[in-house]
Amino acid sequence: MPVKQIISNPHFGMFTPEKLIRAAPSLAIWGAAAGSAVALLGSDVPLVKKDILSNIPIVGGYWAIEQPAQDE
Repeated sequence: MPVKQIISNPHFGMFTPEKLIRAAPSLAIWGAAAGSAVALLGSDVPLVKKDILSNIPIVGGYWAIEQPAQDE
C-alpha cells in the first residue's frame, strides 16, 4: 500500500510535544520542591531575605527585615 503523505512530528532532539505533556506534572512538582528547598536554605542569608523572599506577594511579610530608625 503506497503512502500518500509522510508527516513528521515536530521535535527538538529527542523531545516531542507528547513527551513534554506527559512529563509536565512531574517537572512542576520537582520545580516546586526545588524552589521550596532554595527558600528554606536561603532564608538565613540577609540578602536573600531582603531581595527575594520579602518580595513574595502573600507570605513575604514573614521574611521582611525592619530597618532600624536612624538618629537625625
